[in-house]
Amino acid sequence: MKFTFAFGAACVFLAQGGLAGKCPQPPSPPYSTAPSVAPTSVSSPSQSYFTSSAPIMVTSTEQYETFPSEYTSVKDPYSTHPMSSAPTMVTSTEQYETFPSGYTSVKDPYSTRPMASDVSTSRTVPLTPPTFYTSVKDPFSTQPMSSDFTYSTTSAPTPTPPAKALQLTQKQLDAAIPARAGSGSCASVSTPDECATNDKALVAINKALTKYGITRHSEAVAVIALMAYESGSWQYNTNHFPGRAGQGTRAMLMFNFVESYAKSLHPEEATKALAGGITDASMNSVRGLVLNDNDSFGSGFWYLVTHAVAYHNSAGKLRDGNLDDFKDYVVSGVGASWDSTRQTIWEAVNSAVTA
Repeated sequence: MKFTFAFGAACVFLAQGGLAGKCPQPPSPPYSTAPSVAPTSVSSPSQSYFTSSAPIMVTSTEQYETFPSEYTSVKDPYSTHPMSSAPTMVTSTEQYETFPSGYTSVKDPYSTRPMASDVSTSRTVPLTPPTFYTSVKDPFSTQPMSSDFTYSTTSAPTPTPPAKALQLTQKQLDAAIPARAGSGSCASVSTPDECATNDKALVAINKALTKYGITRHSEAVAVIALMAYESGSWQYNTNHFPGRAGQGTRAMLMFNFVESYAKSLHPEEATKALAGGITDASMNSVRGLVLNDNDSFGSGFWYLVTHAVAYHNSAGKLRDGNLDDFKDYVVSGVGASWDSTRQTIWEAVNSAVTA
């Protein structure tokens, strides 16, 4: 019994008789180490195909044109030809001339792309990967593949937004600084033109809390208590005792800090005011640039974040409700003296703000 099968220009004779010598046998392919075995016929609705562990000699790409579309390679999602463990012997590079330039097949001998181990000139052209698939093994794939590939549709984690700055209420500030609660609370002071009521102070303090990123109650308490002490509960905006030139703001900054603060906010005006040298008049002129409510009430917070940075957002400094931490800030962070009045003011502010 004899069977003859033709593939393009090649012929393969399977014989149990004497016809085997009438057709030259295919040479052993250089890429295969598999033993030759007789092919097996497999039925198909339209035609017969053959599977074999023996290598196949390929001399033409015509044999691929009739492969059924229902076969799909597991290892190569772009192939439309059946899988085989047999490697393909390539005898011509012409079949590669029209192949896509973006892919290089390694595992599938029926792929219509050159195999990396067979064609030394094969190359991979990076393609833009899609945003909806992320392949661990093939970053250029746009197709869902087998279990060989892993996909991720999880979006990147949303970063945690920074903590919002504190904002005080009128009730809190009135409880913290009761001497300036009410619109008429500045009427009886000796410096009414410098005095500020809590309703004005509240607006400026809340702006400063946002501007300087104050998120901890303990820092807000420390700065408000410090400014309330230095300004006589918002009564003074400049130094009156002994009346030192250039010293002022609600934090009662010395002139060297006033100058630095003014230049950070109003550089041109501050530079111009000092163009003729440092005098009492020029220092007072620079100080005048930061005596408005927003700048004056913001001075204590500016000092904390620029000149006392070790106390800002530090887990071991200015801890909530810690009087000793506040005392350390006054003495070591600011360089001021400590007395019992500072403690009384701090306790009132701490109780009101943290309530």
